[in-house]
Amino acid sequence: MPTFTTSQTTLFYTDTGRGKPLIFIHGLGASGGMFEPQATVFSHTHRVICPDLRGNGQSGQLTGPVSTILHRQCDDLAALMDGLSIKQAILCGVSYGGVFTYHFALRYPEKVKAIIIVDSAGDTDPNCLKERLILISLCTAFWLIYLPTRLLLPIVRAQYRRWPLAQTHILSIVKHLRKHEAVLQHFAILRTNHTSQLHRLTCPAMGIVGNTLDISLRLMQRAMQKIACSELYVVTNSLDPTNLCQKENFNSLVKTFLAKLHW
Repeated sequence: MPTFTTSQTTLFYTDTGRGKPLIFIHGLGASGGMFEPQATVFSHTHRVICPDLRGNGQSGQLTGPVSTILHRQCDDLAALMDGLSIKQAILCGVSYGGVFTYHFALRYPEKVKAIIIVDSAGDTDPNCLKERLILISLCTAFWLIYLPTRLLLPIVRAQYRRWPLAQTHILSIVKHLRKHEAVLQHFAILRTNHTSQLHRLTCPAMGIVGNTLDISLRLMQRAMQKIACSELYVVTNSLDPTNLCQKENFNSLVKTFLAKLHW
């Protein structure tokens, strides 16, 4: 895996294939390795870049104020794109990667041809009591990451027993999780509201969300409705991350989107 050194950190990434660039952004605490099933397929037709964001995988340490985390991670990717001579790309972000992708498209619109948002949200502000209770429960459950890894693994196995590929990847993520930095990024999500700014986006956008969690669908719908040129697809029998839970459906949707854009 090659590395790229900015003025502040070192980024690990994979760079496979040739053609128009696709950049895949991983979920919270994960790495670019969660897109191995996509890199294998899309590298036949595209240049596929899968970075580890600062604070994740094998990239540099994440420190500093929570309020600047997404700014700095986006600046890292912009520098990497410049270093790889990529002027513009389609970005696909899953979960935390979707939050990052919204942020990057707003911060660097000239570098973004289109965005694909997967199992993510433009904000975490509840619109009703039901949403508030669900979000509180999800935030409370997040703190389970501080359990010893040996106790976390059975929880993951049970949660993803219906999706063996996703289960394998998530188990690996948990084993290598940089817990403190994951918490910092979790706080960055909670203090970020992109929904109110998404009307500024002029690039095409596609949303993909699994149907297992109703709150995920609600938050995706709310965000995508703000983007003028957008479409949202709900994938049956899927949970975050849909790119692993329903690999074939996910890859098919992305291929169709790329074809529409002649990318």
